[in-house]
Amino acid sequence: MRWLCVFSGFLWLGCNSSVVSSDLEANTDLELIDTIEAPPEPVIEWQQGQFQSGVVFFDQMIEAGVPANTTQEIIDVLRPVYDFRKSQTSHYWSLGRQDGELVAFTLDVSPILAYQISFGEDGPVLERNDVPLRTIPEMVHGTIDSSLFGALQHEDQGATLAMKLARVFAWDIDFYQDPRKGDQIEILVERSYIETDDGLVFYEFGEILAARYVGARESYDAYLFEDEDGDPAYFNAKGQSLIRDVLRSPLKFQRITSKFTNRRFHPILKKNKPHRGVDYGAPVNTPVMAVAKGKVISAGRNGGAGIAVELQHRGQMVTQYFHLNKIAKGVKRGSAVKQGQVIGYVGQTGYATAPHLHFGMKLRGKYVDPLRQKFEPGLPVPSHRMPDFTALVENLSEQFGVGSMGVEVAERQDSQ
Repeated sequence: MRWLCVFSGFLWLGCNSSVVSSDLEANTDLELIDTIEAPPEPVIEWQQGQFQSGVVFFDQMIEAGVPANTTQEIIDVLRPVYDFRKSQTSHYWSLGRQDGELVAFTLDVSPILAYQISFGEDGPVLERNDVPLRTIPEMVHGTIDSSLFGALQHEDQGATLAMKLARVFAWDIDFYQDPRKGDQIEILVERSYIETDDGLVFYEFGEILAARYVGARESYDAYLFEDEDGDPAYFNAKGQSLIRDVLRSPLKFQRITSKFTNRRFHPILKKNKPHRGVDYGAPVNTPVMAVAKGKVISAGRNGGAGIAVELQHRGQMVTQYFHLNKIAKGVKRGSAVKQGQVIGYVGQTGYATAPHLHFGMKLRGKYVDPLRQKFEPGLPVPSHRMPDFTALVENLSEQFGVGSMGVEVAERQDSQ
């Protein structure tokens, strides 16, 4: 005889054999609950690979067992968003198989960007997956010992931050010639983090919101604010633009190996000659920038100058860039260039004993010493925006280590 034992919560309600017997007899369609779980969904098995220098992606897929037509399909689907000819070894791919059949392909371009192709009956479907970032303004401090890079080497991606700061002060500070040991740096910069289950993981530096450089010779400050066109730009605490018509140097980081002089012994020609420019020592293929907006008047081989570019600027100014290893794409006679645009790369062509850039400058047809030239700044903060800018300076200055950065630097500049 079967027994029905009933529990309600923690209350024992007893057993009744007659109920069980009568119910089963009255309802022959009653089915017992099957406690066996449903079969699991097929598992996707992933195979990950990495792009390799000198190895064609197509060959990697064939080796991984992907048919040639499917490989071409992957390339075609990704073509609008990814150029496989420019793949990097930091990029990863993954193949997802289900019961041995390819159902997905993923391409990890960076820690925050991936593309996934899903293969189904209706054909491949491309999906872009972005990992959200959390951006936090934080302060970074540094002290010059030997270089700007060294002052920020304690930071993850310190070299990148150094280059960002060099761009901010590019018109005022030559970071190879000007810094002195003990100079202080303070930077309020955006840090971007990836949020993970284990917490925040640093990804990259964003915009520099404010910065100050307190040097033995001079001090400078910078604040990010919109210019008259609504574009982000940097101004000092007085609202003056940090942008000049001409950059201090055509290279971001370099060392001066020979200065402008009327008499210098030429190491190849073995005689004294005027040196009408500044030589910057730098590794081969270091990018060379146009110091000002202008037009290319010559680009190519030029005798002892080697591979060279010459630019015409407003104000009857001409700049020269000699001994290049190669000229940047698109830089040719008659083409326009922007300030800061890469026009070539350092080399050792022509009369050169080592890799370097010879940088020359003419004003109204006469050679001048580029290091001694002073150029006017761009437009200041518009007068109707000054109250907003002043409030911004006061707010950000409070975050710096020593007093009000804006007042301190502005007073020093006024006294010069």
